[in-house]
Amino acid sequence: PAGKAQQGLKEEYRLGSLLGRGGFSSVFAVTRLSDGAPVAIKRVPRNRVRHWGELPRHGLSPTDGTSALLEIVLLAKVCCGCAGVIQLLEWLELPESFLLVLERP
Repeated sequence: PAGKAQQGLKEEYRLGSLLGRGGFSSVFAVTRLSDGAPVAIKRVPRNRVRHWGELPRHGLSPTDGTSALLEIVLLAKVCCGCAGVIQLLEWLELPESFLLVLERP
């Protein structure tokens, strides 16, 4: 998965209800407009991030080798068919937070 530009977010997803809130993040029900698929968006405020990691290198992606929220790094490592792990579909880095677009079973 790669980070995406902020301007396309509202054009690609329709925000639904709050699914849950914890000490470090909030998770929302969202609909992907391109195909109507139910997904979830997890919002992690930047000031709540405690652990950082380096994104794995895959080809020529501009995000390769850069620092990111450790959860993004770990989910990227298991992105290909790990049973029982919610898949990270894409992510977005905003000035105040990270948004993780996740599959919603």
